[in-house]
Amino acid sequence: MAYNDRNGRLRSGSERTGSSSRQYNHSSRPPITPQGSYHGPRGTRQRGGGLKGPGRGGPGYPVRARSINFQGGRNRILGVDRRLLILGALAVVLVVLLVVGISSCVRGCSSSQGSGETNPVDARVASGVSEELTTQFATELDRGERLAQIAANASSYSDQALLELALEVPEAIDFVASYPEAEKTAQPYDEAVTQGSAPQLWCWDARWGAVDYAGHPLAVSGSGPTAVSMAYMGLTGRNDRSPADIAQAVTDAGLASGDAAMSGDYLTSGSAELGLTCETYTSNGDNLSQMLDSGAYLLIQAKAGTLTSMEHWVLLVTENEDGTVVVYDPTSPDVSAHPWAPATLASTCDTLYVLRAADAGTEGDAAE
Repeated sequence: MAYNDRNGRLRSGSERTGSSSRQYNHSSRPPITPQGSYHGPRGTRQRGGGLKGPGRGGPGYPVRARSINFQGGRNRILGVDRRLLILGALAVVLVVLLVVGISSCVRGCSSSQGSGETNPVDARVASGVSEELTTQFATELDRGERLAQIAANASSYSDQALLELALEVPEAIDFVASYPEAEKTAQPYDEAVTQGSAPQLWCWDARWGAVDYAGHPLAVSGSGPTAVSMAYMGLTGRNDRSPADIAQAVTDAGLASGDAAMSGDYLTSGSAELGLTCETYTSNGDNLSQMLDSGAYLLIQAKAGTLTSMEHWVLLVTENEDGTVVVYDPTSPDVSAHPWAPATLASTCDTLYVLRAADAGTEGDAAE
């Protein structure tokens, strides 16, 4: 049978190479001869591209030519490496952040605890904090502890309005927390008072807040008596009529009634007993400003949903240079914290109750 030799010449299947004869068929791979049956020259290439290794007794095996895509392989390897590098970088960043956080915590703890230093104002606050901030933190921490105490003992309160007061007015939390054990009697107001300067009083003051008034603790029902007491002290310069004293007078007059727990009739009929006069005017911005300019104090019965969610009495003290009005709301530090436009205040009520000292003249020509 004919075949092509390594030089491309057509040769007969019976031809021999060297001393050994070989037979070939049409198969692309030469038959494997038994080990030791043929030994060609060292390193000579056999048919089919096989290279017989030097000094080996076995036959040479063909090496198939195969192209290698170096570009594709490089991209694949670089792609894997890039992802690994990104993941590795992220891991390093996370480790660094964790180490920094732990070290910061350790430094903070060691500076405030390890050194044994404590805040001289309040040990609950870290050392090194200013006295002002420490006091603010302490106030809030105290309120939080007392609010938790109120919640735990909520069943001890027969009047749910007290619980609502604690939730709505943080400044009243201390009073509400102590209410179950508090004496339900009034204490006198013993602070100095200057005529022409009304003090800011609150219904929940411990000196009178626990006193019963209109079926509730005065802390939640005493906006009227408290507003009248502020006006009385500012107009007369005397401190002998506390909110509890006014509450008793209103109760004795049978006028502790209405949604605001005090009828306006007490102002018109009972002011003389206090050494005051009371006039009423239609509520509008002009009347409100004129009466304040005359040096009078104004009481208004603010409707529910205006200044606060509940109907209650408010004292209007004076008018600022910019025309805004200073408000003393005995139920709300938030309302009292900023001035109000006259028109806004006038819209909250129907009637202006204008109070003056009995020996003061009436000024202004507001429409009644």
